[in-house]
Amino acid sequence: MHTEDLPQALQASLAATLQHVTLLQDKENRLAAARRQALEQAIHRIATEYRTGALTYVQLCSALAVIRATRQQGAMRLWDDVVGVPWKRLAHYAKRLPNGPEGSWVGEYPIPADAPIPIYGVPVVYVLFDEANQPCYVGSTDKFSPRMTAHEKSGKHFVRWQAHPCDDRDHAYRLEDRLLKQHKPYLNRKASR
Repeated sequence: MHTEDLPQALQASLAATLQHVTLLQDKENRLAAARRQALEQAIHRIATEYRTGALTYVQLCSALAVIRATRQQGAMRLWDDVVGVPWKRLAHYAKRLPNGPEGSWVGEYPIPADAPIPIYGVPVVYVLFDEANQPCYVGSTDKFSPRMTAHEKSGKHFVRWQAHPCDDRDHAYRLEDRLLKQHKPYLNRKASR
């Protein structure tokens, strides 16, 4: 069936509607191009900030979570090409981003398999809590999960923990010293460094 087979009034109406559909498609195409360009700019900025040391690995994971939330087609390939840290590896770590107040991690012990915990290699200062919710130990590490296992094997009994990310080991030592003085945990041998 052709439009000339339709009544004159309907032909005119369809022509106007189809013209409107074409205009909308053009707008959608321009918006998609602008969205793609904005995504590229954001990813390039993230890559630059990470390469210059302005973003930590944890912050890079957070940036990936923001980019993932846009659900832009081709974002993974663009990320891998520009950032240089594979999307899939970071996505695994992004599941382990801080879940507590002020960017800290919090959790129960023993740690459930799917619980967010500090990323291996990220320096943290942690506080262990006993069944009465009293701080019983303060420490620092960049290997959180193995350290928790070592504490359990050494006889420290704790049921909950909180870990605070640090920029580097010096930052961790300063925070650890402050938390030792603040909490005075009974399982620590010395009150501060």
